[in-house]
Amino acid sequence: MSSSETSHLATAKTALTAVASVAAAAMLARTVIQDYMPAEVHDFISCGIRKCFSHFGFQMTVVIEEFGGFENNQMFEAAEAYLASKISPSTRRIKVNKLEKQRNFSVTVERDEEVVDTFDGVKLSWVLVCLPVKKKDFRNPRDLNSTLKSEVRSYELRFNKKFKKMVLESYLPFVVEQAALMKQKTKTLKIFTLGSYSEWTSVTLDHPSTFQTLAMDPEEKKNVVEDLDCFVQRKSFYGRVGKAWKRGYLLYGPPGTGKSSLIAAIANHLNFDIYDLDLASVKSNAELRMLLMSTANRSVLVVEDIDCSIEFKDRSADEHSDLLDKPVTLSGLLNFVDGLWSSCGNERIIVFTTNYRERLDPALLRPGRMDVHIHMSYCTPAGFKVLASNYLEVEDHVLFEEIEELIREIKVTPAEIAEQLMRNDSVDQILHGLIVFLRAKKFENDESRTKRQRSKHHELQILVCSHSLPFPEMVDAVVTVCLEKALNILEEKGRVVSEYNKQLKDLQDELQYMQSFLKDAERQKRTNDVLRKLVSDLRELVYEAEDILVDCQLADGNEAEDDNNNNEQRPSNAWLSRLYPARVSLQYKKSKRLKEINEKITSIKTKVEPYFKFRTPSNVGRDNGTDRWSSPVYDHTQVVGLEGDKRKIKEWLFNSKDSELLMMAFVGMGGLGKTTIAQEVFNDKEIENCFERRIWVSVSQTFTEEQIMRSILRNLGDASVGDDLGTLLRKIQQYLMGKRYLIVMDDVWDKNLSWWDKIHQGLPRGQGGSVIVTTRSESVAVKVQAREKTHRPELLSADNSWLLFCKVAFAANNGVCERSELEDVGKEIVTKCKGLPLTIKAVGGLLLCKDHVYHEWKRISEYFQDELRGNTSETDNVMSSLQLSYDELPSHLKSCFLTLSLYPEDCVIPKQQLVHGWIGEGFVMLRNGRSATESGEDCFSGLTNRCLVEVVDKTYSGTIVTCKIHDMVRDLVIDIAKNDSFSNSEGLNCRHIGISGNFEEKQVRVNHRLRGLVSTTKTGEVNKLNSELAKKFTDCKYLRVLDISKSIFDAPLSDILDEIASLKHLACLSMSNTHPLIQLPRSMEDLQNLQILDASYCQNLKQLQPCIVLFKKLLVLDMTNCGSLEYFPKGIGSLGNLEVLLGFKPSMSSNGCKLSEVRNLTNLRKLGLSLTRGDQIEEDELDSLVNLSKLMLLSINCYDSYGDDLITKIDALTPPHQLHELSLEFYPGKLSPSWLSPKRLPMLRYMSICSGNLAKMHQRFWETETNTHWRIEALMFHSLSELEMDWEELQLSMPYLRTVHANWCPELETFPIEDVGFRGGVWTKTPTHRT
Repeated sequence: MSSSETSHLATAKTALTAVASVAAAAMLARTVIQDYMPAEVHDFISCGIRKCFSHFGFQMTVVIEEFGGFENNQMFEAAEAYLASKISPSTRRIKVNKLEKQRNFSVTVERDEEVVDTFDGVKLSWVLVCLPVKKKDFRNPRDLNSTLKSEVRSYELRFNKKFKKMVLESYLPFVVEQAALMKQKTKTLKIFTLGSYSEWTSVTLDHPSTFQTLAMDPEEKKNVVEDLDCFVQRKSFYGRVGKAWKRGYLLYGPPGTGKSSLIAAIANHLNFDIYDLDLASVKSNAELRMLLMSTANRSVLVVEDIDCSIEFKDRSADEHSDLLDKPVTLSGLLNFVDGLWSSCGNERIIVFTTNYRERLDPALLRPGRMDVHIHMSYCTPAGFKVLASNYLEVEDHVLFEEIEELIREIKVTPAEIAEQLMRNDSVDQILHGLIVFLRAKKFENDESRTKRQRSKHHELQILVCSHSLPFPEMVDAVVTVCLEKALNILEEKGRVVSEYNKQLKDLQDELQYMQSFLKDAERQKRTNDVLRKLVSDLRELVYEAEDILVDCQLADGNEAEDDNNNNEQRPSNAWLSRLYPARVSLQYKKSKRLKEINEKITSIKTKVEPYFKFRTPSNVGRDNGTDRWSSPVYDHTQVVGLEGDKRKIKEWLFNSKDSELLMMAFVGMGGLGKTTIAQEVFNDKEIENCFERRIWVSVSQTFTEEQIMRSILRNLGDASVGDDLGTLLRKIQQYLMGKRYLIVMDDVWDKNLSWWDKIHQGLPRGQGGSVIVTTRSESVAVKVQAREKTHRPELLSADNSWLLFCKVAFAANNGVCERSELEDVGKEIVTKCKGLPLTIKAVGGLLLCKDHVYHEWKRISEYFQDELRGNTSETDNVMSSLQLSYDELPSHLKSCFLTLSLYPEDCVIPKQQLVHGWIGEGFVMLRNGRSATESGEDCFSGLTNRCLVEVVDKTYSGTIVTCKIHDMVRDLVIDIAKNDSFSNSEGLNCRHIGISGNFEEKQVRVNHRLRGLVSTTKTGEVNKLNSELAKKFTDCKYLRVLDISKSIFDAPLSDILDEIASLKHLACLSMSNTHPLIQLPRSMEDLQNLQILDASYCQNLKQLQPCIVLFKKLLVLDMTNCGSLEYFPKGIGSLGNLEVLLGFKPSMSSNGCKLSEVRNLTNLRKLGLSLTRGDQIEEDELDSLVNLSKLMLLSINCYDSYGDDLITKIDALTPPHQLHELSLEFYPGKLSPSWLSPKRLPMLRYMSICSGNLAKMHQRFWETETNTHWRIEALMFHSLSELEMDWEELQLSMPYLRTVHANWCPELETFPIEDVGFRGGVWTKTPTHRT
């Protein structure tokens, strides 16, 4: 290294050493100054230095502080917003903020950060300066967090002195203008309210109300919008005339008319914040003035219910009263509204609301204070249409006309309308429900009804149809039906024979009085022999009276028919025809018998007077507890507290040795959950994968060895017809040989176990077979050799008992109890249930259907305690809970419930059979505008929701198909039915009989007053009836229901029932799945009372009698799967009451019924079409379905079809837009119909496509161009070998989809369903839980 280089290096080192020394000294000095120099001295020196430099410099600094007096500094806010858009990439620190509901990020400058801006070529520098303050209680009323701050913020704007004028006159106004534009674009509306320290606190205003969605008179709405728009554009006008730029609105009208929604719509329209002022929270006029001054410009100040906030009646008292006694006065409020302080703020809307304008001081109402008065009135037809568009997304509907007419006649608020529009997803059901609601409201508010109308209709509403009256058992139901028919007859046109009319009226009066007796006798008659006998006598009289009334109605119907037929030939004095001897004779006989009945009822009344104090009919009213007339079907299959039991049984099964036959027994009392545990294990996915054969056998007390073997074979898919015992056992061995199997034998009794040894010995060993037996008897567990593997379920714990109770009683609220008073009495009830699941569910189901009010629940609790008193066993407690549930049933449901007594033990019962029978017997009460079939479904829901009926099978859409009852429920219903002579096990001296394998001729021979004869065979079984016995059916002249389904006869049924015309009262005739049935009985034409006709699954039926078009009362006509039936007779379109038409085959010729006749069936709810050829549909019939406004379900079956023209015709059909469920079976087309689209079927919720050639969905199915989505919730695809569909595309098109059933669809590979090309399965959407 040279000497010069060494010299330069030394110099550099010296320089670096000097610089480091200076830096170290500076840092030391800075540390000393910060640590030891007082802040005041430090600030003084810093300020002096800045002044010194500024004196000799060319820079000027403009300081913009955050606050100016009581108000925010507008320039500071403007600078903060403006500079957010000027942050450059060189900026090192920024602040970012975003509230939960804020649309955009809020970006601001951090302290001491410099932001450079250029304006007209001039460079300007901005810096945010934050200076500490001494006062820790620094507070600004506009800033909630100001009391916590220890600094004051300001912006410093630096620029060259020579541009001072330009900055002050051009640049700063430009900043304010740009900031205002930016704020308006990104503004998130806020709603402010008073905090705990009397300061404004805010949250984001996320109210969706707009003037487009507001249910308000269109002209009034237009006026409000124009007034608001005019106000915000008239700043210069207000300045010119010397008025504060504000506007006052008074909104008045009854609650629920939309006042709050209008305020939100105003805020959204103007983009103004809302200040919600509660005057009761303000301490003084001075504090009120301070709060009002701290509200921002461009805001809406709201004072709701102003009439309740301040005492207005005596304004003079303000001058003399103590302000401590009256925190805020009217004078103080008025001074801000239009006094001197009203000018301290611009562009403000002041809104007062009240329900009663007449209560307000006139001084508050004068112009200048409340400039615009808006009456928020009841809902108008135009307002309803807005609500329908908002809630239902429909602009027009066939029911709108009736709804609008009702709205014009009654006073109903938009809130009440909106409440009804949210009750369902089906537009049709919602609008029908709204009509029912409006009709009820009209009935309640109509004070102009005459006294005669009130006595006939109001008493009928309360005494007959009221679901709240806890009438007793079957007797009450009979009286109810009888009374209704009496009133119907009395309301018809007058009769000539006055004595006949008088007796009907007397019968009506007597029955109304007897209602009172029955109400009091309900529970006492169970223990009082005298009352029991009197009730029995009354029952027979009521039955006979009802029969007479039905005869009267039928006779009147025939007279009316004759009158219509002879109308052209009748003379002017045709009224004399009513004096024909035959008619007078009939009326005389009926009158005489009615008089005898009335005398006997009067005698009964005299006998019971010592026991009860009679009420007059006017005093017979609603009970405290009101049962809901209709409700959705809730799922009560929830399992609580059995997880450990299930885990234990699964371990036994998985750990068993394959070489042995594992025997297990579940032992415990009824209602403890034995069957539930077995079902949980049986249906477990791991168990299903482990066992190749799973067999469930319900073993009743009367089961024989042969029946058990046949039941096992039916589970294995073998009908085993004609096999003897030896063959049956060999078949079982063959099916199970080499297979791992699980057999559950449910509810085994110890009366006769002789069958067990043979079956047990015949079961294969060596491959891991297992048998589970559930029983109430310990001895059964020993006999089946399950001593080592006996499981005894325990009672539920207190926590699990309460959890199960909540799941049932609060099912409508997702199992959550939100009212503390109900929780207290609910836990009191649960304690009485003592951990028994069946008891808990029975009482919980009862309370689910009662009003959720304390006094009603307390009444139930006290009655439950009375029922439990004197019980000596847990079994007695279970029966008491079931008796309680029955006693609290509405009368019509008691009648429905008793029909369950006809079915054998462990029988799986078709729901449709129950509902049809109830309609036929008149147990279904029609009201609220609901149809008969709907009301029948409501009855079934009422029993399932109360846990009296258990659901067995459902369709993919959740529709219940079959059900059963618990054996203890069956014990109860059999006992009640026997006491009321409804039915009994012997089938003698009763009104209803179930037809099963042991049916005997004497049961019909001695029961000529039978009302119901019902086939009650078990699944897979049939009745074998001889013709001589069947002919006896027509001897029962008062039959209402004749159900001979699933029966085989030894002669043609049309011959056997040739005398069916004698059954004048018959309302329900079911011949479903009978053999041989080739044609309907010829004499059917006289069945004018028929309402249900079911001949489904009669494959040999070739012809329908033309007389069926005469059945004007017909509600249900079911010809499903009648393969040999060619067409329906002409005239089906005349059956105007028809609600269900299934298996309808339009005729290809003029000889039969054409599709066009369906147009007239405007009450149809369900329609099933059987289409095999295009000739069945004419070109002018393609729109035959479009106006069926009540149609909810449409099924199209193309089995055995041929010809491409059928595909074309189906594609051209026009189903009604409100369709709720659609089923396509054996559809022959490769492409789905073009009308199958969300635009054409916006209300569709369920869709099933089974079998056929469908390979691809039409492009309209996806509606990608219009971005219209389906509202479908459940889908089923079955046996569609060519159908291709992408799962993600399906989900995007159906955002509401909850469940998909798919099997035998190999091309649906993307579906999240295992083995979809074979057995398939179910996909269920995982519910999102709220946090």
